[in-house]
Amino acid sequence: PEDGMLVGDAAGDAVQPLPIDFAMNARSLGADVIECATRDDYVAALKTAKAADRTTVVVIKNDRLHGVPSYETWWDVAVPEVSEVDGVRAAREEYDEKRVMERYFLE
Repeated sequence: PEDGMLVGDAAGDAVQPLPIDFAMNARSLGADVIECATRDDYVAALKTAKAADRTTVVVIKNDRLHGVPSYETWWDVAVPEVSEVDGVRAAREEYDEKRVMERYFLE
């Protein structure tokens, strides 16, 4: 941006994505990178990455505003396993109980 400020989503067409090359960034940190254009590419890349013996980053370009019907997923951000705080330990216990209900959509 000319003034150093990023515009918010309310700016409509004036919103431009930041020109971040995630693949190059990952390579600069020593990771292997697999870039995908299709779902089939992604499925193959995921299998390759899981079998790799080093850090492998799978990069998929997408439209952050384009949703899909019945999109009901959540980020798996775990609560710490070790804590002296009762509330954190209780939250971890609940997390562990609910994690078994996760559904996987790729084999």
